[in-house]
Amino acid sequence: MAGGGARDFIGVAEPAPIRRLRIAVVTPRYEETVLGGAELHARWLAQRLADRGHDMEVLTTCAVDGQTWRNELPAGSTGDGNLLVRRFRAEPPRFGLRAELDRRLRWEVLVDLADEERWLRAGPNSRALEKHLARQGHSYDAVLALPYLAGTTYFSAQAVQQRFFLIPCLHDEPFARLQFTGRLLKQSRAVLFNSDPERALAERLFPGAIARAHVVGLGFDPPPPTDAQLFRRNYGVSEPFILYVGRLEPHKNVPLLIDHFLRYKSRRPGDLKLLLVGAGECEPPPSPHLRRIEIDWADRDAMLMAALLLVQPSTNESLSIVMMQAWACGRPVVVHAAGEVARYHCEQGNGGLWFANYPEFEAILDRLHHDSGLAHGLGKAGQTYVQERYSWERVLRRLEGALGDTGVSAP
Repeated sequence: MAGGGARDFIGVAEPAPIRRLRIAVVTPRYEETVLGGAELHARWLAQRLADRGHDMEVLTTCAVDGQTWRNELPAGSTGDGNLLVRRFRAEPPRFGLRAELDRRLRWEVLVDLADEERWLRAGPNSRALEKHLARQGHSYDAVLALPYLAGTTYFSAQAVQQRFFLIPCLHDEPFARLQFTGRLLKQSRAVLFNSDPERALAERLFPGAIARAHVVGLGFDPPPPTDAQLFRRNYGVSEPFILYVGRLEPHKNVPLLIDHFLRYKSRRPGDLKLLLVGAGECEPPPSPHLRRIEIDWADRDAMLMAALLLVQPSTNESLSIVMMQAWACGRPVVVHAAGEVARYHCEQGNGGLWFANYPEFEAILDRLHHDSGLAHGLGKAGQTYVQERYSWERVLRRLEGALGDTGVSAP
């Protein structure tokens, strides 16, 4: 398989920066208040590429709410720093059809591509955005789109195939096995993965479908000076705590985390608490050992530094932004052993531990709670891993190398 040259390993030379390019990033939503992983990825990447001197545009919808997909922002072009944001009206979602097709797709009842495309059309998509790409796509050197599950991504690929690059954010889930996913991977000029396990998953599901594949990832800055004690005072958190940050949803394994922690507290009745930060349907049960809080995201790094550790129980990640942020702050992480990507990062960076069952969860918490030297050592190793592999300079050079590998840098 072609395209390995852009992968970044310690001690391997990276490609030199290429010429200034005109690049479009396609994402379903683009707004500072949108905190989904793929949307953050798109926003940060577009902004950093613009800062690097590339001519950047973001192509997105007028929607902000990922549940209603209502057009809340005006259509048209606006500036965001030194990049241009073009917003197009989203098609009205068809929730009934989406739910019916969703149920059948999850159970892998449908195998027809037309049915899968109907499912994509019933969710977030914009025909106006597609028309723009059909008319103006030739003016871009590259069109980067994410994530793979969005209709905006799939139909953009059909509109501008020769310049299309997929950032899939692929998870091991039923949708990943559908025909439209394989078509996206095959049609892309190159596929830009977040991690080696994500790439391996795609190659396992669709052998030989990917013409060029590169592991690029996402960049992270070192945290600015902050005060963990100020976080404690501002939010009334005096006890030691472990932290979960993300969507409070079953598919993120939040019920398992809550169950394990409450079981732990029944056996270890000390003052350790679990703080849950995020929105979602998993409302924690009343318990003095659990606390759900909302924070000003400017306090995120102070919160991470105040935590004993971050728990990432999800088994469906292509990178895990919050893991990298915790490591950037020097905190250890605990992940689920079945989370291939998260476990891979822990193994590669030596920055965390993993559990497959409750006894392992208990043993890990006991050890990290009472062995500050181990906790500190894991956190520092994770911090070094992020600095060496996921600095913005390295990520952007990997991306530019991936584009150059396909001939985009040619005059």
